Amino acid sequence: MNEIVEVLGIHIDHMNVASEMERISEFLSTDSLNTVGIITMKALLIAAEDPVQKEYLEQLDLGVVGELEVLEAAGVTSGQIYEETEEAEFLARFFWNLISNNHSFFLLGESEEEVEILETYVKETYPDILVRGRASDTPGQQLSAEWLVNEINGSGADVIISGLQSSAQAAFLLENRKMINGKIWLSLGEDTNIQNEAGIKHSWFGTLLKKNNFKRVAAKFRNEEIV
Repeated sequence: MNEIVEVLGIHIDHMNVASEMERISEFLSTDSLNTVGIITMKALLIAAEDPVQKEYLEQLDLGVVGELEVLEAAGVTSGQIYEETEEAEFLARFFWNLISNNHSFFLLGESEEEVEILETYVKETYPDILVRGRASDTPGQQLSAEWLVNEINGSGADVIISGLQSSAQAAFLLENRKMINGKIWLSLGEDTNIQNEAGIKHSWFGTLLKKNNFKRVAAKFRNEEIV
C-alpha cells in the first residue's frame, strides 16, 4: 500500500509499516544518504511558516506519520495505518530489523543530556545495538557543519538517528546531505512515543496546547483551500 495524503500543503507518504520497511531495505542497498522523517504536528506547523522546513519535508525520501492527529487532519481516522501509528510500530520494526542485520548507529541531539538519554534508551530497549558515535551542541564551542559531517563519516555508522530541532536540521541536511556517507538519516521529529519511553517528559498542558493549535491551523488551511 503506497498512497499520498496532504496536510497543511505538505504531501506525506501514506503506507503501512510493511511497505515502509521495504523502502528501508531499498535505502540500505544504495550508496547515497536517504532521509527518513517522523512527521509530527510540530514539524508541520513549522513548515507552514518556514519555507526551509517545508522544502526539507517535501524532499524526504520517506515520511512516516508519527502522531494520530496528523492522520486525522488528512481525514484518516481508522484502519491498519491508523492502528500502526498509534502503536508506533514503525520505530520498533526499524530498530529491530537494522540491528539484526548488524547495521551501526550514530546519535545526534540538541544537548549532551539529550544524547545520553537517547543512548540509554536505545541500549536498554535494543541491547544488541551498535552505537559508533554521538554528537550534540556543546555550550561555549563553535561547532561547524564541516565538523559534524566529519564526526559522522569518521564513525563509519550506517544510520544517523537525529533528535535535532526541525529548523536547524532542515538547513543542515539541505546543504550537507551529499557529503554524508551514511545510508539512512532518521529524524525523530520530536516523536512523542520514543521521547516518553526515553524519559523526556512533556507537560500535559503543553501537549494539549500543541494539539489544539495544530487542529486550528489544519482547519484554517482546509477552509482556505475550499475558498
